[in-house]
Amino acid sequence: MYSERENFFRTMRNEEPDHLIAQWGPFIPVMNDPVQKFTRGNRVKGTTSIDRWGTTIVWPEGQPAAMPHVTPEVKVLKDITKWREQVKVPDLTANCTDWEDAKASIAAIDKEQNASMCFMGTGIFEQCHYLMGFEDTLMNLIEEPECMDELIEAIFQYRYTYAKLLIDNLHPDAILSHDDWGAKDRMFMRPDVWRKFFKERYYRFYKLFRDNNVLSLHHADSFCEPIAGDMIDICIDVWQGVLPQNNIVKLQKEFGGKILFMGGIDSAIVDRGDATEATIRAETRRACEDYAPGGSFIPCLPSGLRNGAIFPGVDDTIDDEIRKNSPRYFKY
Repeated sequence: MYSERENFFRTMRNEEPDHLIAQWGPFIPVMNDPVQKFTRGNRVKGTTSIDRWGTTIVWPEGQPAAMPHVTPEVKVLKDITKWREQVKVPDLTANCTDWEDAKASIAAIDKEQNASMCFMGTGIFEQCHYLMGFEDTLMNLIEEPECMDELIEAIFQYRYTYAKLLIDNLHPDAILSHDDWGAKDRMFMRPDVWRKFFKERYYRFYKLFRDNNVLSLHHADSFCEPIAGDMIDICIDVWQGVLPQNNIVKLQKEFGGKILFMGGIDSAIVDRGDATEATIRAETRRACEDYAPGGSFIPCLPSGLRNGAIFPGVDDTIDDEIRKNSPRYFKY
């Protein structure tokens, strides 16, 4: 039997694995790097905090995660034409120097069995709406394209520095980077607008990964089908979070072997308080039976980290269903 690590690489190369990977099985996340601590260290459930960019972050009790709270009163960027005055880009190089804890975590991973993975939340587009909200972000792409282009380049440089610090200090097997570019059934902007502002920058970003033999997992639990080919162009290895609202079978036929699709399980069906075990198993089987035969696929909840389900027991049930029945789910 192949290790989880080897099984992942065989799946990514569209070669025959000996079993379906159960969600995040091959990956051991490293979450204690100094950039993570510096940028997200003050996020605590039950509190409201201000992040390094000045965005208000709320995390109410009983909620699964922290979220930006952007209102006219508290938003950081009130006038895009004055972004240089109103936005202060955090200095990662000066503030993220102690790598010993993260290096110890990387060293403790059995590289024969598993793959190390670092995490980068809040992508370039997301950082824009953290600063000014969705409406201003989308409107400014149309009304103030030059100023938006300058701001997006500044955010890109910040993200590039972030990735380079992770790669130079830890050299993980993979980095999971977040940026949601769409809703459940459509993109937030036209594909040509995405290409104008984001494609070339993300190419530079993910080319850094590829040049250093670090796998890129791009989390986008959204409808991105119109730019799937572009995602390959910009050196994304794994589209993590692919929703079933995308035509995954069609994408596999067109792009299989060039990008790995990780997702396919509908959270709206399984990750809810009234979901029964039978319901969770049925949706897991549906995703596996629909997509596993096409290859280049890992069944997974779209949420962008290990054990990402909101409700207890959901991840364990999904993993169990995949592991118990994986031989029936794919025919290479």
